[in-house]
Amino acid sequence: MKKTLLLLVAFLALSINLSAKETMSMTDTDGTTYSVIGDENKLKIQGMEGKVVFLELFGLKCPACKDALPNLINLQTKYKDKLKIMAIEVQKHDVKPINAYKEEHHLNYTTLSNFDVGLVVRYIADKSGWQGEIPFMVAIDAQGNVQFAQSGMLPEKVLAKYIEKFSK
Repeated sequence: MKKTLLLLVAFLALSINLSAKETMSMTDTDGTTYSVIGDENKLKIQGMEGKVVFLELFGLKCPACKDALPNLINLQTKYKDKLKIMAIEVQKHDVKPINAYKEEHHLNYTTLSNFDVGLVVRYIADKSGWQGEIPFMVAIDAQGNVQFAQSGMLPEKVLAKYIEKFSK
């Protein structure tokens, strides 16, 4: 009986690992909640189907992150039908200061607090090797495939080329 029970437990554990899908959720600073499914090299975000998604990990007190704002604002404006930028503040600020920052800098894209993204940041860190450096971007194509994860800023022209390539 013990062997049968152990085999059953082992089988269940193996089948759970084989599915490897991780369902998570995150809530933006406006109160909208998104379901997120991570699977292999995919990160599918509810409502973002058919769009390129740039998940930008940033901080309110990060000078390099602030320098990237004009590029991200321009890209979100220019590619509003193809692109969704979702910026996750990872310096442990709550919604109120993030929304104040968003208003002060006229951000036209979605912002999220690390407190309200559940396991998404941990999942990104586990899959990409992210160790806390910011800015850090995860680029997801229109089919939900993660195309790259990178720290530092990329020029606006380079990101625009990625949007065109990943939206097909």
